[in-house]
Amino acid sequence: MRIKNILKTLIFIFVIGCGYTPILVDKDYPFKIQKIEKIGNSKVNSNIFQKLKNLKNIENDISNKIIYNLRLNSEIEKKIISNDSKGDPLIFEIKIITIVTILQDDKGKILSQTITNKINYDNQTDKFELIKYENNLIANLSTNIADKIISILSNI
Repeated sequence: MRIKNILKTLIFIFVIGCGYTPILVDKDYPFKIQKIEKIGNSKVNSNIFQKLKNLKNIENDISNKIIYNLRLNSEIEKKIISNDSKGDPLIFEIKIITIVTILQDDKGKILSQTITNKINYDNQTDKFELIKYENNLIANLSTNIADKIISILSNI
C-alpha cells in the first residue's frame, strides 16, 4: 500500500514537472473567426460551432490576426451496409459531409473545401439506445470536422 502511494506521488511530480500542457487549449492562433454562417443539418453545424466558438470571440487584441468568415454547409447520410437473411439491417454507415467556405472581407472567397467523415456501426435491438449511440457518433464526427477546419485555417 505504501509503495502504491509513493508511486502515485512520483508519477504526479513527474507529470507536473515535465511541463505538460494540453494541445489546442489556450493556443494563440494567427486568426480569428468573425462570422459563421450555418446551412444544412443543424445538429452537425451546432456541434462544429461549439468547437469553433472560442475562435469566434474577437477581443480587443486582434492586431496581426487574420479575420475570416466561415460558411458551413453540412448534411448527414445514413445508409444500410449489410442485412441479415430476413432483410433486417445489421450494419449502418453514417457519413457527414461538410462544405467549408472560407471568406475574408477584403479578398472575398479564399477557399472552399469538402470534409467528409464516416463510420460504420452495428444495429442494436434497443432502438432508443441506437438513437443515443448515433447522436454520440454524430457529435464525435462533428468535433473531428471542427478540428480539421482549425487545421485548414492554420495552414492558409
